[in-house]
Amino acid sequence: MNPSIIERQPGYLLHTHPYRDSSALLEIWSRDFGRVGLVARGARRAKSPWRGLLDSFQPLLLSWGGKGDLKTLRGMELEQMITPPAGQSMAAAYYVNELVLRTCMRHDPHPGLYANYVKMLTLLSTHQQFEAQLRYFEKQLLAELGYGLDLLSDCHGEPLVADADYRYVADEGAVPVGQERDRFGEKVSGELLMALAQERLSSDQLGAAKRLMRTLLRPHLGSRPLESRRLWSIFSKLGKTKLGNAGEARH
Repeated sequence: MNPSIIERQPGYLLHTHPYRDSSALLEIWSRDFGRVGLVARGARRAKSPWRGLLDSFQPLLLSWGGKGDLKTLRGMELEQMITPPAGQSMAAAYYVNELVLRTCMRHDPHPGLYANYVKMLTLLSTHQQFEAQLRYFEKQLLAELGYGLDLLSDCHGEPLVADADYRYVADEGAVPVGQERDRFGEKVSGELLMALAQERLSSDQLGAAKRLMRTLLRPHLGSRPLESRRLWSIFSKLGKTKLGNAGEARH
């Protein structure tokens, strides 16, 4: 068997981009090979068997070959059909894709993170509450990148105190408020950090956890704004408009 040929590898489509007249460049997230760049020749032709599969969030079986960094797609089929995310769930799914695209190197497998990615997409397709799970995914992503968070001890190695305030500094951890000096970091409670560590965030803690994780992820995401945040803003405004219209209808 040719070692440069990969057959029917489970994966997901992260991003597509038109290439030449009828082809496409794909970024995929695979179970055993991590992020892989593929050329899908003729994929945008009307009669291409792949044309209808160039959508994100569906589990695929992918085959490819080639020796360079950019491989050639040889086969793509739907592993199973799932209900795609919609509305804010879709914006959250795009956000997860952008996290993987911007932080994970090509050909660097992360099987544990991949499993959590599949779990996230399954949750988002059911339109359940997902914000806490997004924070846990971000936490695991940082750990996979080598920037795991110490969420049970302060910067001196002392156990966190639930009702104490800390400033979480990326390269130091939780610095007790009053000892920060010139350090900059997100101000959080010990209770919030412990809840994030144990993956039991309450609804009241979600806003602070989001601000914390956004601060910690910023150095790894680059300077370009995230497209998924623009989508989130659009869907949030649509949701408020619908709620307002419903209120007017009731009166």
